[in-house]
This record gives sequence, structure tokens and C-alpha cells, in this order.
Amino acid sequence: MFVCADEFLARLVPPSRASSRGAMYIVETPGARARVARRGGRAVAGRLTSPAVYRRVMGGHESVLVAVSRERRSAVVAAIRAVAPAAPILLIVEEEEPGPALPGVSTMPLTAFTERVVEPELERALTRARVDRVRAHFAGAERVLIMMQDDPDPDAIASALALRAVLGRTKAGTPLATFGTITRPENRAMTRILEIEVERIQPRALGAYDRIAMVDVQPSFFEERLPEVDLVIDHHPEETPVRARIKDIRPGYGATSTILTEYLRAAEVKVTQRLATALLYGIKADTLALERGAVKADMDAFAFLHPHANHSALRRIERPELSSEALDIFALGISRRHVVNGVVFSHVGPVGYLELVPQFADFLLQLEGVEWSVVSGVVNGELHISLRNVGYVRDAGEVVRQAFGDLGSAGGHRSMAKAVVKLRDWRSRVGECTAEAVRAAIVSRISRALR
Repeated sequence: MFVCADEFLARLVPPSRASSRGAMYIVETPGARARVARRGGRAVAGRLTSPAVYRRVMGGHESVLVAVSRERRSAVVAAIRAVAPAAPILLIVEEEEPGPALPGVSTMPLTAFTERVVEPELERALTRARVDRVRAHFAGAERVLIMMQDDPDPDAIASALALRAVLGRTKAGTPLATFGTITRPENRAMTRILEIEVERIQPRALGAYDRIAMVDVQPSFFEERLPEVDLVIDHHPEETPVRARIKDIRPGYGATSTILTEYLRAAEVKVTQRLATALLYGIKADTLALERGAVKADMDAFAFLHPHANHSALRRIERPELSSEALDIFALGISRRHVVNGVVFSHVGPVGYLELVPQFADFLLQLEGVEWSVVSGVVNGELHISLRNVGYVRDAGEVVRQAFGDLGSAGGHRSMAKAVVKLRDWRSRVGECTAEAVRAAIVSRISRALR
């Protein structure tokens, strides 16, 4: 129940958001009642200090939000208590008001109420406007392609699935695609268990689509030269200007899945159990279960998705079979580990798929007494270097750019980053590519960057 002389509370808490809880607005004049009704709310008009007004609508257990002038508060609270002695009452007050609070009444400053209630509603409205713009741009397209990175991770796969739901499109007309393949066991398990189809396509196939969207990746991340795309939604830093008609890039977020969850909620799209499971896993994977780089938005999305997800399926995804190759790489990497001033290094040499490198970097960060892990491996003629840190030290993206930015692509977030250097460039500008030479050069460059 919202008690205020005019429709002020109906503006702060719109009926569209409060009606699911059977909300009632108590106002003082017929004009205010009519204005609330035009907003879609239920309202009763009468003198706010009269118990008879509350007797008409209260059953005795409603919670009551009151926003009235300071001079009338005691009388209004007394009228409510005469009808419902045990009803919880929250009183909106000005900042730093002196004097004791009314007995049994909770208070909240208007600024705090605005921060907790109004600002989220404003953000929701802005997100809905962004969704409307995206939908309008894709509305006339017969065929739409949703692109991910070359070896899509759970965040990318979940975000692509969510974007298709936001657009209201079918699997046949809007495939989820990559130029590469899905290699990591957990990611393959995710697509199999949740029945998510990801197509492998060639760059020349892009011309067959009317619109192209990218999630969890940017055009500059691809070796192939790509045309301007229609949409980019990503949480990675914008290393070079993104060539897209619409872009939503939020490097402060822990996962792209969080952005897409906000889209779904703002547009009031039904989130199926399969989609909730995928998005929840996307957030968990990119933030290490909210322990790495997570912000309030990630936590809010996680809390929303958690009750809707299939946790049995999640457990099956998170504990896939470990291949013999992965086990051999881990064993080799452990034997080659080398700790220098709180940084553990390991060069594992050639690996079958690149996800083994960041996976092992995550694993090595558990080593006692280290604050950084740096793991490198060679995949398809490229040297991949993954950095991880414990989160309260220097920015990993800054360190990797300083160490390897002159050789290839390098960047990332505060606690996780990577560099990719072609072996031919490494030979011409650094030197030999033997395991020992590469390890020594990486140790030297990282150590200088951390000084």
C-alpha cells in the first residue's frame, strides 16, 4: 500500500511494476486518484488521517509505504495503526532529519529510496529503449547471423542464444556461428546437454546474411578482414574502434551474459530453463562464480537466473570428462612450472586446442604463495599467453599490453588477460622459438612489465 497525498509514489513506483503484488495507492483527492488510474493503478481517495480510508481496503497485514509531510506523519501512522496494528510501515523522509523516529516505523531517506527503486527503473527503461532499437534494426532481415569467437566459451554461447531470444527469431533463420570449433570439454558438454547448435562457417559465407551480430567478441579480434557489422554486444575492452551500426560494450561487466540477461528482463522475454541455465553458466564461467571481476550487475543477473536454471544439468556441464591430452598437458605444465617473485610461469609447448592454455592458467593460480600465473602454449602457428592474477594487484590487461603489445594482439581485464603472437613475428623480433627460449623471453618481458 502506497500512502501519499498526490500521485508522487505512483511516479516513483509505477503501477506496471507494483500491480503483481496487488498494490493499492491511497491518495487525498479524486483528481489524484484519476491520475493514478490513468497510469493503470488501483487507487482510493480520502483523508489520509482518517482510519475509515484504510478500513475500506486493508486486511490488516499489508506493508505500507508512506510519503507525507513531516507535520502529518504521526496522524497518518496513527490512522493506519488503528486499522492494522501490526502492519509494517516504511516512511520516506528527508535527509538528516533530527528527532526520534516513530515507534515501530522504519524510515528511509528519499535519496536512498531513489537509488534503490527509481534508478533501477530508469536503467530498465533505458535498456528497453536499447532493445527496441536493436529489434527495429533486425526486423526486416530474412537471414541473421550471430557470430562468436573462433573457440566460443560459455559466455559467448549463452549470449548468442539469448540474443536470438531477444530478437524473437528461430534457429533456422538465425544460426549461431563461429569460424573455428568448440574445443574445451565443458563447452562441448554445454552445447550437447543444453542442445545448442553452433555452426562452423567460412568468412566468405557472411555475404549470405542480411544482418550480422557479434556477441562476446569484436570484429578486430578476428584475423579475417570483416565488413562493418550490424551489432556488437561485448564486455571486453574496446581495443580499436568497433565498426558496428549498433554497439553495446561494457568492459566494467564481468560477463556478456549479464548484458543479455538485462535485455531479456527489460523486454519481458520469457526466460526458459534452458536459457537460464546457459546464461547462469556463462556468468559463472567468466567470473569464476562471481569471484573474479564481478560487479553488482553480474550479481543481480546471477540472482535472477539462479532459481530458473537446471542445476542438475549445470553439474553435468561443469564436470565433463577430462581428455588424456588435457591431462598430459597439465602434467607437463606442472613439471615445467617456474616461480619468480610471486609469479608462476609455465610454457607447455604445442597444444591441441587453445582453451587448454587459459584453463591451465586458472589452475596454476591456486599455487600457494603466488599472485600471478602466466601460461603459454603454441596453437596453429601462434603463441598464446594467458595471464591471471588474484584480483587486487596490478591490471592484467595493462601488464600484458606492456609486455607483448609490440608483438601482436594483447589486452584483457584487471584479473585476466591474454596475448597472441604469430610464431613468425616472434622469430623475427624476439628470437628462437625453442621451449626454453620462449619461456625465458616471457619471464623477462613479464618481469619488466611488473616492475
